[in-house]
Amino acid sequence: MTDSSLSFEWDAANLGHIAQHEVTREEAEQVVLGDPLDIDMQVDETSEAEERLLQIGETAHGRILQLLTTWRDGKVRVISAWDAPKQLKSYYLAEMRQRYGDTEDSEV
Repeated sequence: MTDSSLSFEWDAANLGHIAQHEVTREEAEQVVLGDPLDIDMQVDETSEAEERLLQIGETAHGRILQLLTTWRDGKVRVISAWDAPKQLKSYYLAEMRQRYGDTEDSEV
């Protein structure tokens, strides 16, 4: 997905949470707007059965992050974002190589 018109919902809660993992708002948005891999769909029963998507993707600087997102009022809300574990980074890079060729600039 490369739709830069996609809107995001940010507030002190989710900005503070991703900051705890040393992830910036810009990095999280880059992953969502890039070509992330969907890993899992979860339903949070404590949030009125809100669907949450677990994804892995890459920032403009090659940082590979795992994100948990949801849709609220037509906007993407990043619930959390953190560095992907090494095994998932390797999986992501293999998938990207298969789709697009070499991803040499990425981290592992």
